[in-house]
Amino acid sequence: MDTPWRLPGAVELRDGPVLLRRHVPEDAAGVLEQCRDPDTVRFTTVPHPYSPEHAQGFLRHVREQWAAGECAALAVELEGRFAGTLDLRRTAGGWAGIGYGLAPWARGRGAMTRAARSALAWGFDELGVRGVHWEAVVGNEASWRVARTCGFRREGEVRGLLVHRGERLDGWIGSLLPGELVRAPR
Repeated sequence: MDTPWRLPGAVELRDGPVLLRRHVPEDAAGVLEQCRDPDTVRFTTVPHPYSPEHAQGFLRHVREQWAAGECAALAVELEGRFAGTLDLRRTAGGWAGIGYGLAPWARGRGAMTRAARSALAWGFDELGVRGVHWEAVVGNEASWRVARTCGFRREGEVRGLLVHRGERLDGWIGSLLPGELVRAPR
């Protein structure tokens, strides 16, 4: 059986204007704003409608998962403001899955690409991750743009890969190995 990650008490990863750090209780309002966005609802499994209690529950959950060494969920901060979340979820065989989302005001500025590069480098270099899988609903071009820019190879389209609000949706799946990570802009 795989050993849980030994995650540090504090993490700060910076790339230009983007800071990745552990979530804090003050992130609740930003989480609420992000999770009420129509594109977030469309492409993720956040509850809908999303309430302040959901945001508090999410922050509790990421603290618990961090303590258990199962998931490194990091707040994405842009210009000193909560902008979204990126997580690396531990999976079997030393691999991880990646997930990410940004508030509408932070999109289209390269923030998630910077955040993903930083988190992936940290995962490979510090956590010993052997590879990362990425999944997205077919048509989520913004998610694919971030993954592709980081070096992910889209392996294909899988029918019924994802369950979204009780419905099976086709999904894209991709992978990234440590030597394939594009650590600087092309």
